[in-house]
Amino acid sequence: MLEELAQVRDVLAKCGDAPLWSGSDAEVVDGLRQAHACAQQMQAITAHLIREAERRELPRKEAASNTPVWLRQRLRTSMWEGRRLTSLAAALDRSPALDAAVSAGVISAEQALMIAQSVADLPADAGVDALAKAETMLISYATQFDPATLGRFGARILSHVDPEAADRHDEEALRRQDERAQRGRGFTLSPLGDGRVRLSGWLDTMGAAIVNAALDPLCHPGRDASDAEAEVEPGSEAGVDSSLDRTPAQRRADALVDVCNRVLRGGELPTSGGDAAQVVVTIPIDALRTMPLEAAASAGSASFAGKAPGRSRGPARGSSGGVNGSLDNDAPISATEARLMACDAQIIPSVLGTDGQVLDIGRARRLFVGPIRRALNLRDRGCVFPSCDRPVSWSEGHHIKSWADGGPTALSNACLLCRYHHRVIHSTDWEVRIAEDGHPEFIPPATVDPQRRPLRNAYHRRE
Repeated sequence: MLEELAQVRDVLAKCGDAPLWSGSDAEVVDGLRQAHACAQQMQAITAHLIREAERRELPRKEAASNTPVWLRQRLRTSMWEGRRLTSLAAALDRSPALDAAVSAGVISAEQALMIAQSVADLPADAGVDALAKAETMLISYATQFDPATLGRFGARILSHVDPEAADRHDEEALRRQDERAQRGRGFTLSPLGDGRVRLSGWLDTMGAAIVNAALDPLCHPGRDASDAEAEVEPGSEAGVDSSLDRTPAQRRADALVDVCNRVLRGGELPTSGGDAAQVVVTIPIDALRTMPLEAAASAGSASFAGKAPGRSRGPARGSSGGVNGSLDNDAPISATEARLMACDAQIIPSVLGTDGQVLDIGRARRLFVGPIRRALNLRDRGCVFPSCDRPVSWSEGHHIKSWADGGPTALSNACLLCRYHHRVIHSTDWEVRIAEDGHPEFIPPATVDPQRRPLRNAYHRRE
């Protein structure tokens, strides 16, 4: 198979270099169809290989918490793509008909996933024949309709393959719909690396109504006009500044941040990792010293940690001429934004060395709470096991030399690990140590790397 795939890649490389300008319109369209069909066939091959890797338990052997994490590590996919490929592998493994259709390039991987979900949503007592008939009909529809339309057909497919059963199961279908909405609810924040963070997720109908009720008063179009008028000094001839106008999507985004900011300021959230909810901003110590005195005296929801001079990364100038800072999720912010947050902040000083390690943040304690926990959060930024991107809030403090064996509760003997990788360290041959630069590194078992070369987490690094 490897030889055949290598040949396919060679052919595709030649196709990629082929000139397109000389082709007719019909040839361009036909080429597009052929290229899309080839892409679906490659998706099927990828799904087969993923399923075989799962059968051999390769993700578990390499200490990945699940298959999407392993795919991200091996193929450098996003978590979204890894989850999609894993679901496709399972769907094609369950259904030879879907497998054959995608492998032949007749339907797309996205259509196959929609068909698989529609069939899975049919009642358990619908019968094997009805399920097979429903799948066959949906596959035939896939030659004419996009995945969203297939989903709508799938919701009504039972009435076509078994009308009597459909009448009996209308109420059951509503119950399953509610259950699926509950199971499928979720919310993710995905940094894109360009200053933007993508929000995506699902809510059930009631949850969405609650969120809308909270956001609606804060994102009404009239707020822009009233805010703009408030900016105009009395007696001024200046009109309303049109630059303050926001799109509906922008108003909703601002309203969501406003709601969360109000809750943070109100102090109504439970503790996270031993501390009350807070936003940590790391900025150069010189920039911190230039802040107005009233900023340092204010109390609020953000905590600041000043970097010591001499850091290896050169200063990046912000709009105000100051040096930029970064949030506790490693996202950069300008010095102007940092000072704006400091106007309503509780200042928690923290001295960091040139490599970013925390040198002094408070006395050691037996438990990783308070100052020592803040030190761990600032240094590790989340679970530090290689390939893991779980954040600080999901991570636990780990004694590299156990407390029972005399290990101190100190940065030199600690690292953050998520629950899954905490168990990996305690129950497998993976080892963790603090390197000379003060950051954790992991030694894999010989079964993963015979040379046992040290590995580090690349998802929480500051540089």
